[in-house]
Amino acid sequence: MLAAALVLWAWVCLPAAAGARTFFLRDVFTTHLPLKAFGAEALREGRIPAFNPTWGLGQPFRGNPNALPFYPGNLLYLVLPFWSAFNLHYALHWLLALAAMAALARGLGQGRAAALVAGLTYAGCGWMLSALTFYNLLAVAAWWPLAMLGAATGGRRAIALGGMACGLAILGGEPVAAALGIVPLAAAAVARLGWRRGSAATAAVVGLGLAVALPQVVATMRVLAFTTRGGTGLSAAQAATHALHPWRLLELLVPFPFGQPGTIGRQGIWAVAVLPEMPLFLTLYCGVVGLWLAAAAAARRRIWALLAAGGIFLAVAAGAAGELLVHASFGMFRFPEKFLFWPALALPLLAGWGLEEVVRAERRAWRTAAGLAGVTTLVLAALLRMASPVALAGVAARLEALAPAQRAAALALAASQLGAWTIALLIAGAALAAGAIAARQGRVAALAALQLALLAQLYPLAATDSTAPYRAPAPWARLLGGLAGGGGVGASGAGSRAAAAGTERPAVVNELLEAPRWRADPGYRLPEGSRAVVERMKALDLAPAPGVLHGLTYPLAPDLEGTQSPLSGLMLAQLPRLGWRARTRWFRSVGLTAAVLYEDPAEPDLRLLGQAERNGVASRLYAVRDPAPRAWWPRQLTPAPTPRDALAAVAGAADPVAAVAVPRLLPHDPGGRLLLLAEAPDRIELEVAGGGGVAVVRRAYQPLYRASAAGRPLPTFPVNLDLLGIAVPAGRHRIEVTVSAWPEALAGLAALLALAGALAAASPHFSRASVTSGRP
Repeated sequence: MLAAALVLWAWVCLPAAAGARTFFLRDVFTTHLPLKAFGAEALREGRIPAFNPTWGLGQPFRGNPNALPFYPGNLLYLVLPFWSAFNLHYALHWLLALAAMAALARGLGQGRAAALVAGLTYAGCGWMLSALTFYNLLAVAAWWPLAMLGAATGGRRAIALGGMACGLAILGGEPVAAALGIVPLAAAAVARLGWRRGSAATAAVVGLGLAVALPQVVATMRVLAFTTRGGTGLSAAQAATHALHPWRLLELLVPFPFGQPGTIGRQGIWAVAVLPEMPLFLTLYCGVVGLWLAAAAAARRRIWALLAAGGIFLAVAAGAAGELLVHASFGMFRFPEKFLFWPALALPLLAGWGLEEVVRAERRAWRTAAGLAGVTTLVLAALLRMASPVALAGVAARLEALAPAQRAAALALAASQLGAWTIALLIAGAALAAGAIAARQGRVAALAALQLALLAQLYPLAATDSTAPYRAPAPWARLLGGLAGGGGVGASGAGSRAAAAGTERPAVVNELLEAPRWRADPGYRLPEGSRAVVERMKALDLAPAPGVLHGLTYPLAPDLEGTQSPLSGLMLAQLPRLGWRARTRWFRSVGLTAAVLYEDPAEPDLRLLGQAERNGVASRLYAVRDPAPRAWWPRQLTPAPTPRDALAAVAGAADPVAAVAVPRLLPHDPGGRLLLLAEAPDRIELEVAGGGGVAVVRRAYQPLYRASAAGRPLPTFPVNLDLLGIAVPAGRHRIEVTVSAWPEALAGLAALLALAGALAAASPHFSRASVTSGRP
């Protein structure tokens, strides 16, 4: 069965590892590819920057756990092409998850066949295949069983190995999942070693893990207070988003009872009351045979049964406890579905133990139950098949008022979903009946094969697309590359005083990709099948994936993780409420080169460059007149003591580049001169001359920036709400704006020492030498 599983893995992953295909669903493209594209470029230049200028005018990178800035797997980007390195992360961690869970099961006393079933169930369940859409969560999922194994085994070597696995999981960048994982880690240790030794082992593994991951911890803590999540905290509604709908428990029995989340058309989502949006975890399915085996072991493995049930309960119930989640997590936690990490870890282990239970002679009741359940399910499938024509006739009668095309599409969806339910019930019934027979005959290999075959139904979630449509810049990206110069498209006025230090990267926005939303989606006529067609269409309309790979930047990038500055969050929240005249003022302030829009804004500061039809909808590319350059000396200062004042000042300004909003007025020479000498992610050099005043840099204001001239510090403050302003004295000055990296450097040194100590403690030679010399 292991060979068959590896063949399935290779079928999906080898083309991706070769760079011919790529994972793309959900966060793969919306979040992680833009971050990794920037990080890979910076790493090739020998840097792990504090801020990412390609995203939101320079939002945290080194302190953003979702970027995995210190993860050792980033070294792949130094030796492999981007697409291969990017997708190898998914491929290798998916494979590691199988091996790690099998090793944990063996360490907890399961036999080889049982451990294989545990590994297959973990790697092939709906939770894990959903984790393939999260670059960071997948790393936690892959390493966490080994951290649990170290805590459950105890002893110097095991704790050292478990601590290193825990550290790699934390470096993997999903801190909420890692925090939730401490509960099953402690459960494994306490169940195996008792309360005293188990608690000590848990503390040792987690403590060593934090030491190994110290650079990430330090970097995150440095920026956390000035982020949306760390500064203002999440609201109760945000915290409770993505709670598990109770009807989704049907997914434990049928893979896609409400349609396939990654599919468009008749096979796609139909129960929008249950799945109003794509869920965090796309299905709970872990194989109906695996579920039966887990149930068989639940009575004798109560701690794991309680963990699985508790995780599901909290995933449902926490949706009604948003305020409690906010207070308990200091505004950091969101998405109750994350509690499903507990059943994702517990159910595979229970399935392994259950395999050993059902083949025992005294456990005939469970074999009988599986046989009866299988026969009952087959009968239900037959009844559903016979009732389908009547059901479809009833649906058709209710849809008489619809237009013919809509009616035909609705009937096709109903027929497809009834057919899918029938097939799923037939498969489940046949598998349970066959499982009962295999258990009676003691054929554990047949049970493992049944479980693998059932999990193969989830193959649509391991979706990949060809990389060919994303390798070359979109036609509009090439057009903008030719237009962008030192100050962007048509730069003039105050912006012309800043010289270009290197090539200007076009700065773009696509209004459909903004959050909060500016408008509803237009009525695309999308073909049935994979959602890859949507990603290809978005790529043509300058989406960040793959736009960042081709030199585009995104000053109005949405804050999908809560790691952007609160000031940027205020601006993003304001934009949907504005008309096009005020919105265009913000376009100019943040230096937008161009905007992809889906209507004619009739705004003179926006010039139409191109138009194209995408699946029945017109996309329009507009150039922005006189966008702010990368650094400039404004002609006038406007007082804006509060963020609300700054919002109003920019939206209502005749020219938000020439006249900028500042928290307090300073003496300002309108004839001052500014030259941008050099710019890197964490270092900017300016030359300023004149009677003094305010220099503006087109970066998001961050408290970590330090400005100085001739070694003397200069005050910094927000300009135009969220840009970086510098108070400059009269005279001629060379100004440096930098971000210190010494806290992360010291943390990195400490982490290397901790890692070296862990490697030494894990070495068999170290253990023998310690015993021989009599050292403790």
